[in-house]
Amino acid sequence: MEMLRETFFMKGFITAMVIAVLTKVIVWANYHRLLVSSEEMERPKRHWIGTLKKKIENYYNLQTKVNNISCIVDKYFEADKILGINSFFLEQIPGFCAIICVGLGCLGAIRGIAMNADINFWGRNLIIGVVCGISIFMMDYLTKMDQMKRKIKINLINYLENILPNRMLNYTKKQNYKENLENKKKEEIKKEKKQVANIEEHWGEIASSRECQLTDEDLQILKDFIKDL
Repeated sequence: MEMLRETFFMKGFITAMVIAVLTKVIVWANYHRLLVSSEEMERPKRHWIGTLKKKIENYYNLQTKVNNISCIVDKYFEADKILGINSFFLEQIPGFCAIICVGLGCLGAIRGIAMNADINFWGRNLIIGVVCGISIFMMDYLTKMDQMKRKIKINLINYLENILPNRMLNYTKKQNYKENLENKKKEEIKKEKKQVANIEEHWGEIASSRECQLTDEDLQILKDFIKDL
């Protein structure tokens, strides 16, 4: 077929389709990793999810009321990048490739008409371009990732609004309990030391008085007793 010899158009069709499929696979893999990371928020694998979690934790630590967490999640989510390119932009590339295929088909038809070529030649060129474009559009439509993106947002918002505050509250309670326990132990030790000091002072006064004379052995036994206390 003469059309197959038109390497410019054929390369254009093939390149556009390969780019569309490859981009779709890359974007799907990225959102799949985001979904897994959003389900494992204790140790998020994506940097921006970890940053978002840390930011909300700081708000809770400062006892600051956090409003519209969904807006914060959207802001970080829309800044997601793949190899330095915004993932939402990469999602549009298959659509651009479909338009390019249709455009190449139309361009080939115009070229054939201008060259007074046979209608079968430029007609086939136009049909193949349109078919390639429609195929890419259908592939892009049928593999939309709106549900996956929605689930990622739901996981993030649910963790930040419901799970994280409760864990921070429990952590704060445990810290306060430990601090109170340590302070209580310190007070008890301080009280015991004061009691021992009073006992030592009292028995020292008795030992030094004329009413009671204690031997060195008695004093040593008394000191050992106080030490055991």
